[in-house]
Amino acid sequence: MNATELCRVLLVGSVAAADVPELGEQETREEVRRRLAEAGCELAYSPRSERWLARLDGPLPAAPGLQPVVALGTDELAVLATCWLHLRFLPEERARAGEAPGEPWLDPDDLTELLGARLDGAGLPGALERLDRAGYLTLREGRVEAGALLDTLDEPEAAEAARALVGRHQRLAHLRRRAAELGSRGGDAED
Repeated sequence: MNATELCRVLLVGSVAAADVPELGEQETREEVRRRLAEAGCELAYSPRSERWLARLDGPLPAAPGLQPVVALGTDELAVLATCWLHLRFLPEERARAGEAPGEPWLDPDDLTELLGARLDGAGLPGALERLDRAGYLTLREGRVEAGALLDTLDEPEAAEAARALVGRHQRLAHLRRRAAELGSRGGDAED
């Protein structure tokens, strides 16, 4: 395939690296990157799934009447953020701490519990299906796994922000437990 054909293929979905050996050639890869950049896209590679894909390199411009094939709403973004946290960020943090990484996946019932206040029972299956079709997630045998696009969201800035939020959450949880312990001791002393 030539660079134009590769761009067309990438703009409609992710493709296994084994199916496009041309992208293994530096010159071809740079030409594809250049052409995609002209259209406001970038070439991305998912090492976990060994797939190449094109993604937007910025926000979608406002265009009256535009009906995107994939438009992520607040439900999908909530599911996506939760899945990124559990399928990418937390496993990477465990690996950094020296724990042996397993194959990360989520049970849809666990997602329902995590997002129960955010999504009603009917909203989650639809959001999961849309994210699967878009390539962010893979639904397989009753499991939710990371898709090729989710792998490309592993940005250092996002990981640092997540580390700060997790640290804050852990400190607040510790303070709440400690306050409850002190409160129960104080109540015992008065009795």
